[in-house]
Amino acid sequence: IGDAAPLTGGSSASPYARVDGDPAPLNQRPLGLTRAIGPGYLRALGVPLLAGREFTERDGVDAPAVVVISRSAAARMFPNEDPLGRRILFGTDHQFGLPVEVVGVAADVRSLKLTEANDVEFYRPFPQRPAPFAQILVRTAGPPGAALGLVRAALAKIDSSLPVIQPGTMDDVVSASLAQQRLTTVLLGGFAALALLLAMVGIYGAVSYTVEQRAGELSVRMALGAQPGDVLRLVIAQGMLPVAAGLALGLAAALALGRLISAQLFQVSAHDPLLLAAATTGLALTALVACLVPAWRATRANPVEALRAT
Repeated sequence: IGDAAPLTGGSSASPYARVDGDPAPLNQRPLGLTRAIGPGYLRALGVPLLAGREFTERDGVDAPAVVVISRSAAARMFPNEDPLGRRILFGTDHQFGLPVEVVGVAADVRSLKLTEANDVEFYRPFPQRPAPFAQILVRTAGPPGAALGLVRAALAKIDSSLPVIQPGTMDDVVSASLAQQRLTTVLLGGFAALALLLAMVGIYGAVSYTVEQRAGELSVRMALGAQPGDVLRLVIAQGMLPVAAGLALGLAAALALGRLISAQLFQVSAHDPLLLAAATTGLALTALVACLVPAWRATRANPVEALRAT
């Protein structure tokens, strides 16, 4: 049980400070994401416990106040120290904050967004920090939908009037959290494909027009002994020259404007050399294909007929 599962939107933040030293006033303390959880919450979500212990049924209302902190919280509050057994001032209770003992360190979890790692996160026992609403997390080896009936039956034994609102799986939660990014990616991919198609058609049309205008010149070259391969290389070289200039300008623009698109990227650099090389190669191959067709047609033309037509 917990007041909210990761990526579900429910979150609260609490001020915190170390008990030792000179704690800052409440309004000057940093805030840390806070969860109220029951025993087994971390194991149900597959969050590794790096040190100490999880909460148990003994961590009730009348038990000593305890907290499990994230690895980032431990690194920030107790650098090069063992955080277990240390005490921190947590929340706004008792004017200076509630003294709580650190009993465990859990791995970091991307609780708010998959693209943002949490710097600090605290877990408090649910009985010591109750919430008006709760989420029940069930880990099952079988189909998740099959466990819903078992959950409803277990809740009915406690209180038959308890409603189960919006049941779902963590896969659904993750998909919903990525909906905006996926829509943006699909739109960008569609516009990129359209731009690539327009570029290919444009290059093909420009090279075809140039070949048609130079039909006489090419016929003379072939009549004087130029081989089809020579004409092919000539047409492709002249068609690819502006493409190479455009790719160079585009690559420079991508490097200069990389920061503008970095917000849409997840664990990928806007200046990744492999991605830039792949995009440049793909565009160059597309342009090459667009140049090959009119160049091949130029080599298949009959020089005598081409000279008569001109």
